[in-house]
Amino acid sequence: MKAMILAAGKGERLRPLTREIPKPLIPVANRPLIEYNLSLLERHGIREVAINLHYLGELIRDRLGDGSRFGLKIHYSEEPTLLGTGGGIKKLRSFFGTEPFLVINADILIDIDLKDLALFHRSRQAFATMVLRPNPDPVRYGTIETDNTGRIREFLGKIRTTEPDLQKWMFTGIHLFHPAVIDALPGKKRFCINRDVYAHWIRSNKACYGYVYKGYWEDLGRPEEYLKANLEIVRRKVPFEFIPPEGEISEDVNFISPCLVGTGSAIGKNAVIGPEVVIGNDCHIGEGAQITQSILWPGATVPPGDTVRNMIITRFQRISVPNEVESRKPDRTPERVPGGPVR
Repeated sequence: MKAMILAAGKGERLRPLTREIPKPLIPVANRPLIEYNLSLLERHGIREVAINLHYLGELIRDRLGDGSRFGLKIHYSEEPTLLGTGGGIKKLRSFFGTEPFLVINADILIDIDLKDLALFHRSRQAFATMVLRPNPDPVRYGTIETDNTGRIREFLGKIRTTEPDLQKWMFTGIHLFHPAVIDALPGKKRFCINRDVYAHWIRSNKACYGYVYKGYWEDLGRPEEYLKANLEIVRRKVPFEFIPPEGEISEDVNFISPCLVGTGSAIGKNAVIGPEVVIGNDCHIGEGAQITQSILWPGATVPPGDTVRNMIITRFQRISVPNEVESRKPDRTPERVPGGPVR
């Protein structure tokens, strides 16, 4: 099975962060966001992946290369003009071939069993399968309703079905498609697969199903969600890999676990770091600085004596994030860790 990662968007909800780099490359626990989904695909046996590019696409291509270091072969689909999710999929007709194929948004974190998803898709002889989850915010995400077999009967209020006892969900950003989907797409070049296509398929009695997933999922579309995801990872509440910290750290630095420090970062004496801090590579933190529940991008600087809380700091900007992401107040005194951070 082949897969496509939708990565061409401009990341407007995540601005001003995405003025510096495209959203698929924003660092999450010191690793570009898109690499988590590349690892997900590789772990489940997918070996060829297509990525559509538009906004700052050359940075994505330069970072990922041919995909060999991820155990993948990556193909790139350039979109000089954005084609929308549907148009981007349609353009890759020859890449997908005659087998079912997966499409995943670049801006989500998820730890789903793709093999189980494929079994569900085949068992239902589905035309299209959407990965769904419980819906915490119907106004924001819209509602998709399924019957007791998992078949989608209502889609974002566009079907107006009278069928009773439907279950309400939201879309996670993952589709699994039968190859015949390509021939059922609109004739136009630019369109959205969700907004412009699914309701028509459902009215036409295409076998569209919802696979319900209740594990970890996060949409990193907004700064507060981006910060929240980083803090969840550093708390080790989600099953992602960690990069060993190798910073140049004063013996007098006080750490409050958990925190993650990138390579080549320098932290001055009497600084207090944590809890729940991600420090990127080559950062510089001055003496006596205090940082908690924040992210520092590679090359970021914190002046001596500065206090940082609920912030995202890059080389060029500081963004304060609403306190709603804060999980708890620090409840421990700093612990002195000679020569290195607490992991």
